[in-house]
Amino acid sequence: MEKLKRINSSKRSVYVLLGLVWVSMLLLNLLTPYAADDFAYMISFRTQEWIRSVWDIFPSMAAHARVMNGRLISHGLGQLFMLWPKAVFDIANATAFSGLVFLMYRLAVRNKGENALLLAAVFCALWYFLPAFGQVALWQMGSVNYLWALLFGLLYLRPYIRRYEDGAETVTPLWRKLLFCVLALPFGMYTEVTSFIGILLAALLLLLGRLVKKTSLKTWLVAPVVIAAAGFVLMLSMPAELKAKIGQMDLAAFLDRVNVCTSMLKTHGLRLLAVWAVAETLGLCRKLDADRLVLSAVLAFGAVAANYMLAAASYYPDRCFCATAVLLILAVAVLVPGLAAGGGADICACAFALLAVVTALSLATGVYDIWTTHTAWSARETAIAAAKESGQSQVSLPLIRPATKYSACQGLADLNGDPDSWPNDYISAYYGIRVEGSAW
Repeated sequence: MEKLKRINSSKRSVYVLLGLVWVSMLLLNLLTPYAADDFAYMISFRTQEWIRSVWDIFPSMAAHARVMNGRLISHGLGQLFMLWPKAVFDIANATAFSGLVFLMYRLAVRNKGENALLLAAVFCALWYFLPAFGQVALWQMGSVNYLWALLFGLLYLRPYIRRYEDGAETVTPLWRKLLFCVLALPFGMYTEVTSFIGILLAALLLLLGRLVKKTSLKTWLVAPVVIAAAGFVLMLSMPAELKAKIGQMDLAAFLDRVNVCTSMLKTHGLRLLAVWAVAETLGLCRKLDADRLVLSAVLAFGAVAANYMLAAASYYPDRCFCATAVLLILAVAVLVPGLAAGGGADICACAFALLAVVTALSLATGVYDIWTTHTAWSARETAIAAAKESGQSQVSLPLIRPATKYSACQGLADLNGDPDSWPNDYISAYYGIRVEGSAW
């Protein structure tokens, strides 16, 4: 038992596990093909010609702001990666996912020593509880908009969490302060849900520090909140943003969307909310560190707020629940070290064993589904190559029907019976032949 404890508390074990996460995600990314919007973002929204250089992205995003939405930073980044072979993005995306896992882990353990099992638990929770996993973590345009936003959001929140828990200002070099202020603007412009929740929780942690710990609000960290908020307002002010994202504002329609948000929370977040409520209650009963309990409650509040933000949107796809899921997982994770040290090690071990079992089963089915999607796309490309070689101008291709949320193609638009409709037109441009779905 002592040897197992030493292994669990070893830095080497933590980094070996993190390396396994990175390699696994890289392989899954390599198996994931382009899908749906990926093909559209290879083309300039202004000229409808291929993006050939970095400079082509700027006029494309200017047009994007008029016809699509205001997420110019995330979509511009997505178009940037379209300039390079897909493997470049696959490496970057595996790194982003591993970075998210490691950052959540570091925020959870704080100064309580290494805990390899907790790192594994964070990965398992993300794999099992994250809705539309393939769209959020493997789909190229989806990952840039959702997974990367989550990573940037937690990086943005990290100094506010540290300041609240430390109860005082940490020594920060001037260049870091300036860099953080500069990066706060694109973070505020990055995406509607994660950016807003990051700004909200940062301000809330500063306010709680003032009210609970009597820390001064005369801190440089106020500036990044203001700058990020300005970026968020700038994103919302783009011509297409309200038209694309905001639903009807009459009371009946709003209440209907609130009901949709509640249904999403029950469907995708009920188990996480229940686990958090139990963990928070155990922490209160066992008089865990008050800062951890407050931080966990703040994260859970942010998770619920992120869910109900979608009441202002015209629709609520499963992938938009990712911010709620990640914040709920983190809200539980920050309590685990204290619970384990406070006599709850057996409960934590049992909970991890249960999570490991369900994750192992979903890993098996999920990886198989990603593989079958990959082979189906490969078969499509073989058929396209054969049709072009034989001089055909049009080819009918079988539809791809993923079975689980782990395939990036699950829930995304696939080929239909009209070669000139979306996404057929962009896929046709990419392959140089008119394509349609043969099952229509």
